[in-house]
Amino acid sequence: MGCPANPGNEYDEKKLQEQQETQQEIDHSKLLPIPAPPHHSYFGMLGHSPDLDSTLPVKSYWKFMDEYAPIYQLDLAMEHPRVFVGSRELVNEMADDSTYIKFTHRLHQEMRPVFGDGLFSAESTDKAWWKAHRLLVPAFGPIGLSKMFDDMQDLSAQLVLKWDRFGPEHEIECIEDMARLTFDTIGLCAFGYRFNEFYSKEPHPFMKQLKESIVESGKRANRPDIVNLAYYRDEQHRRDNIKNMRELCIKIIKDRDEHPKPDAKDLLNVMLNGVDKETGEKLGVDNVIYQIPTLLGGGYETTGATLCFIYYFLCNNPDKLAKAQQEVDQIVGDKVLTYDMLRNLKYLDACMKEALRLQHPVSLLTRFAIKDTVLGGKYFIKKGQMVSGIWRHFHRDPKVWGEDADEFRPERMLDVNFKELPPNSWKPFGDGLRACIGRGFAEQEILIHIAMALQKFDVEKVDPNYEMQLTGQMGVKPVNFKIRVHRRSDRSLNVGIPGGARQEQEKARQTQQQAQHPHQNGVSATYEVKKPVSVFFGGNMGTSESLVQALERSAPTYGLELIDNQDLDTATKNKTLPTDRPTVIIIPSYEGRPPDNAKKFVSWIEQLASKGERLPPGTKFAVFGVGNSDWTHTFHKVPKLVDQTLEQLGAERIMEAGFANVKRDLIGPWESWSEKLCMTLSGITNPTNPDRVGVDVRIEKNNLTTLPQALGGEQMAVGVVTANRELADTSIGAAKRHVEVRLPAGSEYKSGDYLIVQGRNPDETVFRVMKRFDLGAEDVMTVQSSKKEFIPSQPMAVEHFLRSGVELAQPITKRQLATLASWAKEASAERIQLEKMHDDTEYQQRLDKRYSVIDILEEVPGLPLPFGVYIDLLLPLSPRLYSISSSPIESINKSKACPVVSLTFDLFEEPAKSGHGTFRGVASSYLANRIPGDCIPCLVRPTKVPFRLPPDTKTPVIMLAAGTGIAPMRAFIQERAAIKRAGERKLGPALLFFGCRHPDKDFLYRAELAAWESEGVVEVIPCFSKPDDANKGRHVPDALWEHRERVWELFREGANVYTCGSAARLGSSSAATWRRIYSEKMGKSEVEAYEWLDQIKNERYISDVW
Repeated sequence: MGCPANPGNEYDEKKLQEQQETQQEIDHSKLLPIPAPPHHSYFGMLGHSPDLDSTLPVKSYWKFMDEYAPIYQLDLAMEHPRVFVGSRELVNEMADDSTYIKFTHRLHQEMRPVFGDGLFSAESTDKAWWKAHRLLVPAFGPIGLSKMFDDMQDLSAQLVLKWDRFGPEHEIECIEDMARLTFDTIGLCAFGYRFNEFYSKEPHPFMKQLKESIVESGKRANRPDIVNLAYYRDEQHRRDNIKNMRELCIKIIKDRDEHPKPDAKDLLNVMLNGVDKETGEKLGVDNVIYQIPTLLGGGYETTGATLCFIYYFLCNNPDKLAKAQQEVDQIVGDKVLTYDMLRNLKYLDACMKEALRLQHPVSLLTRFAIKDTVLGGKYFIKKGQMVSGIWRHFHRDPKVWGEDADEFRPERMLDVNFKELPPNSWKPFGDGLRACIGRGFAEQEILIHIAMALQKFDVEKVDPNYEMQLTGQMGVKPVNFKIRVHRRSDRSLNVGIPGGARQEQEKARQTQQQAQHPHQNGVSATYEVKKPVSVFFGGNMGTSESLVQALERSAPTYGLELIDNQDLDTATKNKTLPTDRPTVIIIPSYEGRPPDNAKKFVSWIEQLASKGERLPPGTKFAVFGVGNSDWTHTFHKVPKLVDQTLEQLGAERIMEAGFANVKRDLIGPWESWSEKLCMTLSGITNPTNPDRVGVDVRIEKNNLTTLPQALGGEQMAVGVVTANRELADTSIGAAKRHVEVRLPAGSEYKSGDYLIVQGRNPDETVFRVMKRFDLGAEDVMTVQSSKKEFIPSQPMAVEHFLRSGVELAQPITKRQLATLASWAKEASAERIQLEKMHDDTEYQQRLDKRYSVIDILEEVPGLPLPFGVYIDLLLPLSPRLYSISSSPIESINKSKACPVVSLTFDLFEEPAKSGHGTFRGVASSYLANRIPGDCIPCLVRPTKVPFRLPPDTKTPVIMLAAGTGIAPMRAFIQERAAIKRAGERKLGPALLFFGCRHPDKDFLYRAELAAWESEGVVEVIPCFSKPDDANKGRHVPDALWEHRERVWELFREGANVYTCGSAARLGSSSAATWRRIYSEKMGKSEVEAYEWLDQIKNERYISDVW
């Protein structure tokens, strides 16, 4: 799904309409009524509102859920009763964006006077909301959080010192100190303003005003409008508080305006000076005024309450407290806590997660149904009805958490267990577009404080028998929960306090280490850029572009700069090549034809050569060709043509052309050739540490959404799966599936087109990589040093990046092996093992078994390879092309403005040849596991070759297909059937030679084809290679030869021939059979037959092969 934070991708009316079109008729006879408690006040005239606990409304929600679980509804003066659910299963259904989404509701509306058009209360369709969201989400990322670390630590140190000064007998009112800490932290880190909460007896007036405003707003949201009229004095007090808060907000902004702090690490600079890239606008002062109470109100009480809950559960479980303190001692010791230590506090992080599970500081997770639907298979939910998950209950669902769900057990939140949780089991920060953007901020603040406190103190409850008591309107917090702290016997006053002599000594030691190991993460210095180079490429699949990106990264280490990077047709639209700098050309060959974005270029140089013209003096070039050896007679035909023609035109060849075979090894030949190219162009034979590849990657704890994937400048759209079924018996071969996808409104396609699908790396492979580098499901990566477009420059979840950003299963290259070896110590077992793999024979064996980088790393577990080096070795995850197997003019494929396409494909899934796990196709396994309603990133790619039905429907058609190569042929036949039913145009004859293994096990679309054959739309000639009966198996070329008289007659009558299937099998063998037929019928030689077939390719003989 596209990131909603980009204009054009919002949850707008088009998207809602598209989702609503999946509406299915609901059989109400099988549904159950949603239970509701009886009314106890005013005869129900005011609904259930008067029955709610006025001090703690959520207490009533809990009570009702205990009685009516897993679902009930309340009349709260809304258009529809409000539904409450308490099981993970029902919350998981709520998370389906095609059925439920998050809107602002009554609570947000009542908060509007306090927060204005700040992030909490503004509508998601509000322009101001989008601008703030786009500006602040990156600011709350790991880079921004790392800059806030010192200020967070400063305030935690103040609290630790305060506790120490008051001594071990002092009773600490936990919520008061935690609220002061979190309020001060947000003020300093977000706005550069010190409320100085630890230097005054009473809380800052702004805190009191904000708290009272939020409480009253929450009460108003829980009362009917008519009842709120009676609380006019409370409303006037709320308005006075809002006025006073606004005055301070204006003062904060005015101070920053009059005394700019360009180096400040807070958010105020971002909000006042940041320019939204999409609109080119700033937030505006009025909006910033509202963002100040929004960020404070949205964070200080919830984080403060969470800290209290953590202390409560740790004090109630001394063994868990001891374990957490032991981890702090191991990681931090008596040093000053650093930013890099936080990621290693895994048990402390688990304690935080477990506390949030057992007692969430907010009451409800709310979404709205965007269409009539059924929840849990039993309960009818109306369009527009509010459904709220009760955190306390679904976070304790025994089906997920076990019989000990009410117990505090942090171990269940450690990575290995956390990863195994079912989807939507743990969601303390909400979900979707309006999820909490300050999650990373809160988690970092919590870990800093708890780590510093446990480093310094032993902690206990003042009253050992205290049981949690709560209060709150919007959120909940503990009442009368008090703790004591005792400085540990081996801890001095200043242990762990930043700024001491010990910290300065530690910084000096780290600086010395960095000087001794300047390339610790694989990042090296570069030469000053001197020599410019142009790089022009061609290609339909992004492969050539990935090679360009690789060259962009390596060239600077040789003193080269790529200043011109364009596709060949664009680069040469002025009919010239550069003469003031060398030109590098990267181009593939598709069945002997140039790619779509290089056709004009190839035609241009061929015309120049035919006229005997020459290119201007000074034109220098080098060519690298990409091809597939399955096409024996056209292998690298286009790259060789370009290389030879440019020389013929008088251009100077810099070095011999290089070639790669994508069937075997793309990257290895490229790395060798590009290295030689760089040395030739620069004259440098000893570049700056070329083997030490890598990017500077920082891993943080977070849960950020990520930006949508794009393909070569084309934006991927979102399709919705409407059907997914198996087509064949898997006992005879790979599974074959039929998937139907409803495209977005406005999409168009034609028979013969492709659907590009952005697949996902399988879970097994992703988890293998994460395990190898000790990464967690919540970790977020930030990369600053890479020029590769597919490596994110903005914070991105590591798991998402590995799943959807890079190729994890590509065969390893010799260059990659050499890089791995460079990270092993001299003469170590790992170095010897990797160097042995580099031997030609050993390497070829691994290449044949398709060993990937992660396969090798698992066989060399002791290699200390940084994650930044690993990801820099990988290629971007390429989208896969599928021939569409449906026709847009067939009525069943029309859905108002949203057409439906079908795909027919093999599911690639088999034991990996390397012996490491299971090989699963990136796109096929992804598609095979989608269910109706799932969204997939996809894009229609029109065919650039004439793989279309003839414009004149009377033209004969001959189709050759095998297996799932039936896809485009089914589209053609379906289209012919629709034309025949319309009765407006006559059809010429059509033959389909269809190769399968067995008539009963994998004869795809057998019933459909039989029906179309009976209608006179097509004649099917099945070819079964493995029939059970006594009949000898035959393939498509065999049947084609048997029917040569008929097909030749049709060809002479003007028939078009279409082939779809494997290039190595059906493609080459069918081409050979056609040449044989031509030679027989025309009395021509084999060479003449090759020339004949080459002449009619893409005109009357059209192939779509792989």
